[in-house]
Amino acid sequence: MTFVGNNDILVTEKNTGRVMRVLDGQVQDNPLLDLSVASKIERGLLGIAVSKHLDGKIFVFLSYTESGNNEDGSDVSNNVDPLGNRLYRYQYVDGKLIDPVLLLDLTAIPNNLNRTDHNGGKVTIGPDNNVYMIMGEVGGHRTQAQNIGNGPAPNGLGGVLRITQDGGLVDDEPIFGADLPLGVYYAMGIRNSFGIDFDPMTGNLWDTENGPTAGDEINLVFLALIVAGP
Repeated sequence: MTFVGNNDILVTEKNTGRVMRVLDGQVQDNPLLDLSVASKIERGLLGIAVSKHLDGKIFVFLSYTESGNNEDGSDVSNNVDPLGNRLYRYQYVDGKLIDPVLLLDLTAIPNNLNRTDHNGGKVTIGPDNNVYMIMGEVGGHRTQAQNIGNGPAPNGLGGVLRITQDGGLVDDEPIFGADLPLGVYYAMGIRNSFGIDFDPMTGNLWDTENGPTAGDEINLVFLALIVAGP
C-alpha cells in the first residue's frame, strides 16, 4: 500500500490486479484500477509507490505480472504464458489512475517451467527521486547477475533496478555498464525479495531476501549519496 494523502491510501490486491482506495478508513466501493494479472504462486500485482511533485502532479508506479490474454489467473486455469513482469507509471488525478506509461518490460517466463516464483516486484522512490524496483531471478534464471561467472549475461532479473521516473537511465556514473540491461542495475545477486525501502534518516537502501525454508535475510544494499529536489 501507499499513501497519496492524509487518510488516503491505495492498496493493491495481488491476485485480482485491483487497486483499491481507502479514504478516511473506508474502503471505497469501486477499484481505482483493475489490471489483468497472471497470479500463479508469486506472480500478480506486486508493487506500488507514489511520487508527488511541486507542480501538483502525482505519479503512481505499479509493477505486476501482466496476463497473456487479458484475463486474471489465466496462467493458473489455462497455462497461458504472461506477457511479462512490467513496471508502469500512472498519473493520479481526481481519484483516478490514468495515462499508463510502460517503463520496464522484463520476462516472467521461468527458466524452469515448473516454477512461477521469485518475481520480486516491490517498488520504492529513492531520496534521489529515482524509481527502484527489486526483481528476483524469476523461476531459476542463472545469469552473471547471480554471480555465475560463466553464465549468460544479465537479463534485468536478479537485482535492484534503478531508473528515472520517465523510464530513462540515471545520468550519473553507471555502476555495471552504460548499455541495457546493465545500465538499470543498482545491485545484483537477488534471489527473491518481498521488501525494499530507504532509511529516511540515512538514505541507506535495505532489502529482504527470502530463503527456501529458512535463512531469510535483511540486507544493507547500498548507500544513496545523491539527494535531489522533486
